[in-house]
Amino acid sequence: MPALTDSKGKALRLRPATDQDLTFARELTRVNMRDYYIRYGLVWQPEAFDAEWPRRESYLVEQAGRVIGFLGLTTESHYLYVRDVQLVEAYRGEGVGQWIMTCVVQMARDRGCESVRLKVFKSNPAADLYLRLGYFYVGEEPALFWMERPVNQ
Repeated sequence: MPALTDSKGKALRLRPATDQDLTFARELTRVNMRDYYIRYGLVWQPEAFDAEWPRRESYLVEQAGRVIGFLGLTTESHYLYVRDVQLVEAYRGEGVGQWIMTCVVQMARDRGCESVRLKVFKSNPAADLYLRLGYFYVGEEPALFWMERPVNQ
């Protein structure tokens, strides 16, 4: 994975998540997505999150040994699908999301995938980050944009 240090020189890393990390990942996702779910009239279903956990490849994002986020992925036929990128609010806007997405593209390359795909709530500022990183819109639902980025660009 590409290395990154924050403005205080603290290193970031992705650590494979375990079943013991499910509660943290679920709660962080619930808290981060709460306003989007309310805005778009969706119902958060923790049981659905839990049921998907064993089928996903999950990582915790650590900064200097402190867990600050969560990444969830699945590898599909010819693309890597980003299911979740969640950061603790205090760590947003520091380049961590960009670093995570750089790691995701490298993972996709390493696996021979053609692209990275994701969905993002239409009102989520992360959509702007994805556009800056070379993602483009490939579809939409009432609440979500579908985005994709070829790995070899």
